[in-house]
Amino acid sequence: MRRTVIRCAMGLLFFVLAIALVSFCIVYVQGTRRPDGVPQYVALGSSYASGPGLKPHSAGSPLLCGRSDANYAHLLARQRGLALVDVTCAGSTTEHVLHGGQYFQAAQISAVTAQTRLVTITIGGNDVFYLGNLTALSCGEVPSKLEIVARMCRPVADKAVALGFARLAKNLRLISADVHRRAPSARLLFINYLTVLPTAGSCERLRLSGADADRMRAVAIKLIETTKQAASASGAQVIDVAKLSQRHDVCSADPWLNGRHPTAILAAPLHPNPEGMQAVANAIDQALR
Repeated sequence: MRRTVIRCAMGLLFFVLAIALVSFCIVYVQGTRRPDGVPQYVALGSSYASGPGLKPHSAGSPLLCGRSDANYAHLLARQRGLALVDVTCAGSTTEHVLHGGQYFQAAQISAVTAQTRLVTITIGGNDVFYLGNLTALSCGEVPSKLEIVARMCRPVADKAVALGFARLAKNLRLISADVHRRAPSARLLFINYLTVLPTAGSCERLRLSGADADRMRAVAIKLIETTKQAASASGAQVIDVAKLSQRHDVCSADPWLNGRHPTAILAAPLHPNPEGMQAVANAIDQALR
């Protein structure tokens, strides 16, 4: 009996290790694959640019990046007939844009070449734990013995957020300088984040207390200002979709983002829905005219 149990345990262990090895190989192969195509238009950024949960998934892109053919970059490229190289990835920070290392991927900015004429980027939320803290604070008082769940529901301290803002301001300027160095003729557009929170209060779709909503509104405002200042200092342009979407927050009658608990299967909580992505693409298209 004991030998049977040991054999079963060893078999299960080998099975788990095999799954882990296969998963690692998939992530490695996908991450080290170089993007195809002429980089006339290069899209950089994190999940608000990549479009996790939006169908269809962008063929050949890393699964963990949540890169969609329905994100604003793909929509804009089709509208304007641009050759797109999309290297956006959910969870990315400015460090990943500048130096790479996310899921074995090269620096996102390395996709920009002398052929590039347009660069868009939505970045910074992960540098200052914006979406992470929104998610953590919306957990409420739900206890969990699972450490991974407990961590997701534990907000990052304000001191770490402040340090993140300091790094963000510096890195946004470095990104601008590197884009202009790699592609002197390119137009660089910073696309800020769609507005998640209403101007006051909270709602059931957010699952935030009034105090926590106020705390995160202050972070969102500072993120907007930090991006604007970096763009102004480097001659880049900001497409202010945060302002554009003020009446389309999560609590509105016509939201451009999913709620904390989306009704659609696999939809990403507190991330742009199809209407939000199309609105961003239209705003960029209008600015390019």
